[in-house]
Amino acid sequence: MDIIVSIFRVLLPVVYAGLVFYFARTFFRSVSQVDRLKYAVPAAYFTLALHALYISAYTAQYHHDLVATVFELFSLIAFTLLAVYIFAELRHSHETSGTGFFVTAVCFLLQLVSSLAIGNSQAPETASILKDPIFNLHVTTSVFGYAALMLAAIYGGLYLLLFNAIRKNEFGAIFEHIPSLERLERYGLRATAFGFFFLTLSIALGAVLYTRIPLGVSTIQFLIDPKVLTTLLVWLVFGTTLLVRRVMH
Repeated sequence: MDIIVSIFRVLLPVVYAGLVFYFARTFFRSVSQVDRLKYAVPAAYFTLALHALYISAYTAQYHHDLVATVFELFSLIAFTLLAVYIFAELRHSHETSGTGFFVTAVCFLLQLVSSLAIGNSQAPETASILKDPIFNLHVTTSVFGYAALMLAAIYGGLYLLLFNAIRKNEFGAIFEHIPSLERLERYGLRATAFGFFFLTLSIALGAVLYTRIPLGVSTIQFLIDPKVLTTLLVWLVFGTTLLVRRVMH
């Protein structure tokens, strides 16, 4: 199993690099929509499936998810970011755009650092809590949630950038492959809904962990912990955003 994990660890950055190169071609070159879509969806799904196999093999080998060190988390974040991007934008293949270049470039860098750091270090000692499946699910769903909300923030930033450019009638080459305002809004809402769903799961699993693992603090002290409080505030803000959007439409 260790050999399989090592092969995946070396192979993943190469595959991500190929994905970045493909999306770079579609972003920096004027190609037709048909040419742009020809391999985007299968390539992204193939990379995601390969990464999922790596996570499964790693978990089977070391008996914990990619949550023990920051470099393991880098790989998990790369996986979740690509998964959210596929859900938000590539899920409907006719809507893909140049934003894939930015997303896959970040995924590539995260996985490259993770593969290099993990490959040159000993496997971390596994604390007992890291073997708890609920803890692993709690951290994984949390990463999914924050990755989705990060992508929603990217779409929001692109929306404001394009909106200001339209208002001032100032356009450049970079806007050629950026989605329209309507599509950016749709992508952002999908990413927000995805993030809110997984953050809700993470909070629920965290509550289960709190009841199972004695922390030696009261419920009030637990709730005002900066990490817990920040997560609850983010969850509330994005939940309110989705609710207001639904009511207004």
